Amino acid sequence: MNFHPPLSLSKNTSFLLCLLAGFLVIPSAAQESGNAAAACHARVTANDVVVADHERREEAFHVLPDGILPHPGQWPYFAWSDTPLGVAHTRDGSGYLFFGSDGGCHLNCGGKTPRYGSITVSTGTLDHPLGEPLGDPNPPVTEFVFPVSRNLPANIDYVGGGPVYRVPDGEPGAGDLIIVYHAERPASPFWSWLGLARSTDEGVTWTDLGLIIGGTHAYSAQGWLDIGDGNLVVVNDPKTAQKYFYIYFPQGCFLNSTTPCSDFAYLSVARASYDEVLTASMTGASVTGLFQKYFKGQWNQPGLDGKASELFPAVTGQTDGDPQIYWSSFRKRFIAILNNGQYTAYGESLDGLHWPAMQVLIGKNPQTATYAYSNAVGLGENPAILGSTFYSYYTDWALGISWQPAAIKRLTVSVEQCGPGSTPATLK
Repeated sequence: MNFHPPLSLSKNTSFLLCLLAGFLVIPSAAQESGNAAAACHARVTANDVVVADHERREEAFHVLPDGILPHPGQWPYFAWSDTPLGVAHTRDGSGYLFFGSDGGCHLNCGGKTPRYGSITVSTGTLDHPLGEPLGDPNPPVTEFVFPVSRNLPANIDYVGGGPVYRVPDGEPGAGDLIIVYHAERPASPFWSWLGLARSTDEGVTWTDLGLIIGGTHAYSAQGWLDIGDGNLVVVNDPKTAQKYFYIYFPQGCFLNSTTPCSDFAYLSVARASYDEVLTASMTGASVTGLFQKYFKGQWNQPGLDGKASELFPAVTGQTDGDPQIYWSSFRKRFIAILNNGQYTAYGESLDGLHWPAMQVLIGKNPQTATYAYSNAVGLGENPAILGSTFYSYYTDWALGISWQPAAIKRLTVSVEQCGPGSTPATLK
């Protein structure tokens, strides 16, 4: 990321771009047959600026701890958010916590081993993610930069986190936060992985739990691998009733500047035992090795280097990109928000494993503006569960130049005209 968005999976692009807490029961693949016909045509009813460029630049002078931004008055003026925003209620329910990455350099800047990216946390409202008033947020934004640890190799030069999961009451580590982070090693331009970290102090500090998702191919300095910025989805297996964390990701892979990897995939998924992940998180143990990728109908491929099936055969240049997946209590199905820098798209799936064609929400080709790091936020008690109307926050580079300028914008998306979905008969 290092002041650029993740690699786009769009073949039409000439430049490089690149939370869930519901307890879900999914139908079988056979029940998916009517999915395409029942798909909803979502409507964007508003597109608002919630953090203007000048507000983001001003925030650089107030971020804690002091010195976390080496030069707050210089470009890129607090490069936030360089991942999709994770959103959770505060413990007392009075407001919201927003998690994202400041993509600027924080350690050894200008040296041989710089460290870019962070996990930031701000307390605000859905209208004001950085809090208010401007220049005096209460409390200030705080940032955490990962040190090199036993789980995070020294050759990683970027770590940034955003999508977050709040452990519910009654579960191991209740109240803790688990975040998905995106880690990069320099390549052409980068090679990336996904990992997890845990916080017990509302996101001020984090314990690295280890890398969980990587590509099939070994690292290559001449290639690139974009694994996205996926979020955790809690799912009950309909056959075994066992609970899992699902995580969705692309495997956008090139061996060099012209040769795509043979298993280049636009949308794939892995899962791990819910209880095993929470137990490891609570004790600070590594979660590396717990996730298994879905491949040809089986969950038997290792998360870090195993094969993964393509879940999205209907991909187009407008509807590829970095996926964020949620459950809709209104539509009774999985909702995908995908973003590739040029477009943000919407899609639905009954079982989370079969995805028909997506619908473009915003974007046109060609265009100057860059739309990056889209998410979705429900307006009810649980921000990870979507209703008939929900928000989608994204980073907007109006001139198509990284962070010059950059604002956080918010789509209001409605699926109300589609009507509520019906739960398959076997689940009633």
